Amino acid sequence: MRLFQELEETKELVVKMAKLVQQAIDRAIQSLNNQDIEMAELIIKGDDEIDSLEVEIERRCIRMIALYQPEAGDLRLIMGIYKIVSDLERMGDEAENVAERSLMLATEPPLKPYVNLTLMAEMVKEMVNDSVISFLQNDTMLAQKVINKDTMVDELYHQLERELITYVMEDPKNIKKVIHLSFVARHFERMADHAENISEVAIYSAEGEIVKHKHNQEEEEKP
Repeated sequence: MRLFQELEETKELVVKMAKLVQQAIDRAIQSLNNQDIEMAELIIKGDDEIDSLEVEIERRCIRMIALYQPEAGDLRLIMGIYKIVSDLERMGDEAENVAERSLMLATEPPLKPYVNLTLMAEMVKEMVNDSVISFLQNDTMLAQKVINKDTMVDELYHQLERELITYVMEDPKNIKKVIHLSFVARHFERMADHAENISEVAIYSAEGEIVKHKHNQEEEEKP
């Protein structure tokens, strides 16, 4: 009974951490679109809270394993929580990286309206939300949807990369902005990868099936 209570409390902390990550992503794209220096600085300062939650949740997981010696489903759940908070923390770091790029871009006129970057950010926010829900609710269908959505984010990333190259070809003076924007796109693409990781853990926690890298292998085996 005590293990169940501690697991529920730990899940609540995971939800809190996920909401902070979503907030950081939302603020990151806002700071970029609006050239909002104060917003960018707020994200950078707020990353400490995400880091602290990761440490607290990991401490709780280690304690539950040592104290209750859980088996089967409970053990997979605890180990899953331990794993996904690492991905959530890294997404917080990537949002902080976007904020730092926003600060560098805030002093100059925008290269272009950041339509694709905004779309990537919205998709990543949804992926964070859905991946954590899929894990906490053992919803493997939702987890698979997140995994599939990662491909869409990858396509947007490559499309944006090709587009940015044209701006350098038109005017080499754009190269500094293009480099920053290319890194921003990469940060969002990495966030999507971490959400995909959480969904893979969700499937393992629910079914005991390891799907990590499975879809990559299937792609390679296609004729």
